[in-house]
Amino acid sequence: MGESVAIFGSGLSGSAAEKLARALGHRVTCFDQAEGSTHRDFGPAELEAHDRFVFSPGFAAEHPWRRAAEVSGKRVQSELGFAAEQWTGQLIGVTGTNGKTSLTHLMAKALQCAGEQAEVAGNIGRPLSDLLLRGNHPRPSIAVCEISSFQAELIDGVGLDALLWTNFAEDHLDRYEGMAEYFRAKANLLNCLKPGAIAVLGESVAPWFKQFDRSTEGLTVAGNELPRAYVLSPESIFTTYPQSENFLLASAYWHQSGRSAEGLVEAANRFRPVPHRLDVVGERLGVTYWNDSKSTNFHAALAATRAVPRPIVWIGGGRMKGGDLEKFSGQLAKQIDSAVLYGEAGWPLKVALEGKIGKLHFEEQFSNAVRRASLEASGLAPSNVLLSPAFSSLDQFSSYEERGKTFISIVLSL
Repeated sequence: MGESVAIFGSGLSGSAAEKLARALGHRVTCFDQAEGSTHRDFGPAELEAHDRFVFSPGFAAEHPWRRAAEVSGKRVQSELGFAAEQWTGQLIGVTGTNGKTSLTHLMAKALQCAGEQAEVAGNIGRPLSDLLLRGNHPRPSIAVCEISSFQAELIDGVGLDALLWTNFAEDHLDRYEGMAEYFRAKANLLNCLKPGAIAVLGESVAPWFKQFDRSTEGLTVAGNELPRAYVLSPESIFTTYPQSENFLLASAYWHQSGRSAEGLVEAANRFRPVPHRLDVVGERLGVTYWNDSKSTNFHAALAATRAVPRPIVWIGGGRMKGGDLEKFSGQLAKQIDSAVLYGEAGWPLKVALEGKIGKLHFEEQFSNAVRRASLEASGLAPSNVLLSPAFSSLDQFSSYEERGKTFISIVLSL
C-alpha cells in the first residue's frame, strides 16, 4: 500500500510529481495557495495526515508550509529528489548561475552522438518525473539534468553519477540572504555524488570554494586549454565566449569519463543555441537585433555584452532580484554605448548608471523600450540592439520566453 504524499505547487514540477506519485500507487493531495486551488490551507491536521512532502522549487526555506514539513521528522523532498530515487539509469547534474541550459543540451546531444541513450530533464522545462512517465516508450539510460539552486536546497533522494558546475555569480539574492547562502544551496549537490562520480568545476567557481572555506579536493577544475583531440569547426558556437567555457567543462568531463572525443566534437559542431539565448532576430537599416531574453542576472548580461560587437544599445530591466546594482552598472557602462531601461528595475538602474554612460533612457513599458532602442541604434548604424535584461521577466511577462517572443514580434514589425 502506498504512502500518503503531499505535493506542494500545481505548476510544471508539482503536476509532474503528482502524476508520478499516483503512478507509484501513493495517495496524493496537492496544496497550492493560488486562487482556485482545491487545497489552499496546510495546517497541523494536514501535517499529521501525510507521510511524505514533495515541494516545487518556488517554495523557499522560510515558507511556513515547508518549515512545518522540515521539522516534522518525515521525509521532505523536491520533485527532483522524489523522481531521482525511482530513476535506475545514470543521472548527470548540471548547475551554475549561467550556461547550464546550453551545457545540458550539449551533453545530451554528445552522448547521443556517441551512441548512448540520453535525454535532458530538470530545470530545463521537463521535470525528471516526466521521464519516468513514458508509458510504452523506453526510458533513456542517462538523464542529463539541469539543476537550479532552488532544486538543490532539498537533496533527499538525489544521487548523481556526475556534476558539472559552470560558474557562480550574483543571482537570486531576493531569495537568499547573501552569496554564502546561495553558494551553500549549489554546493549541496556535492553531497549527492555517488562513489566514483566525476565532478567538474568551471575555473571561475574554484575561488568561491576558498572564499567559503570549502575544499575542492577530489573535484576537477576545468582549465583553459583543450586536449588536442577536441578541435572544433571555426563555425561552432563553442569556439567563442561565453559558450567556449561550457565546452571546456564538457571536454573535461568527457576526457575523464574515458569517452572518445568524436561524439562531443560532433555534437558541438552541430549545436544550435537554445531559444532566447543570444539569437540574432534580424538586421534592418544597419541595425542588428539580438534576443538574449534568457539573461536574467548580471553575470549573463555582462557575458552577452562581451559577445556582441559594439556599438551596443542595451535594453535592460524587469523585476529586481537583489544584488549590487552599483557594481553591475559600473561594469556594464564600460561595455555598452547606450541604454534603454524599462520596468520595475529600470528606474533604479537608470539612477545607478547616471554619469557612467552618455545616452540613457527609461520607458515604463517594454514595447516602448524596444522601439526607443531601435531609434537610438539607427543613429549609430552599423550597430546592435541587445536585449539582455539582467533581471527577471516577471514584472510584465509570465516568463523570459514570453518576453523574448514579444521582442521578436516588435522587431519584425518595425
